Amino acid sequence: MVYNPDLDINLLRAFVTVAELKSFTRAAARLNRTQSAVSMQVRRLEQNLGRTLITRNRAGAGLTDSGRVMLGYARQMLKLNDQVMAEIGDPRVKGRVRLGIPDDYAAYLLPSALSGFASLYPGISLEVCCELSVDLLQLLDEGEVDLAVTTRQPQSPGGVVIRREQMVWAQAAGCGLHYEDPLPLALFPDGVCVFRQSALEALKSCGRRWSLVCTSRGLAGIRAVVASAMAVTVVTENTVSASMQIIKPDQGLPDLPQVDICLHVSPNPANEAVSVFADYISRSLKNC
Repeated sequence: MVYNPDLDINLLRAFVTVAELKSFTRAAARLNRTQSAVSMQVRRLEQNLGRTLITRNRAGAGLTDSGRVMLGYARQMLKLNDQVMAEIGDPRVKGRVRLGIPDDYAAYLLPSALSGFASLYPGISLEVCCELSVDLLQLLDEGEVDLAVTTRQPQSPGGVVIRREQMVWAQAAGCGLHYEDPLPLALFPDGVCVFRQSALEALKSCGRRWSLVCTSRGLAGIRAVVASAMAVTVVTENTVSASMQIIKPDQGLPDLPQVDICLHVSPNPANEAVSVFADYISRSLKNC
């Protein structure tokens, strides 16, 4: 192996991703690269260092002694690199980015996630499309959006998990609909929302009767019905509006699972701005 004193951030990112996921295949999916490309990046890093960092076998990717030492340093270097880029940005990057995101996530995630983005990347223009997660995945496949932030759907397990949110039962502030039998519900249509599926499965598991008062493809319709004290709904803990209150676990309704929020990026980005924005929003949403 040939020793080279200079380290490439892209090679370090590939190495850390493989090390953390213990798989070249999963690392390639997260980095939106081919498996062979990721493997080549790790080999180049090993050549630069003159050390073998990762063992490759059928059981997966494991770290050598040198690899375990290198992992700590690589994480620190990536963290510093990302902090520098988040603070300084690159005004030379130009292009249009079409972001798809459900309206409830847009309302509470985007303001903090995009804080400062325009000043860092003034050459990037952003278009936001708010639709249901299942619709956004179709729009991504059709090339109508460049990337999509979605709730992970059972039938669409792809994407990179960037947040995990807790589902909660919610009703209008001050009312006691959770005591009613059957339980009145306001939910998204069947087959388009993991929230509906999780709510009905939870009620079925505890033998609780329910009735559907409202079905809406838009969050505004569901919020209006809930705010009018007509029905209970299911949302993530962070999207409970001022007119709602969370129904606590000791108030008779079954526990709900957590839900994964994923970032899907087009396999063929239209321009460099898409990749830059994907990295930026991924880091931002993990921390906001």
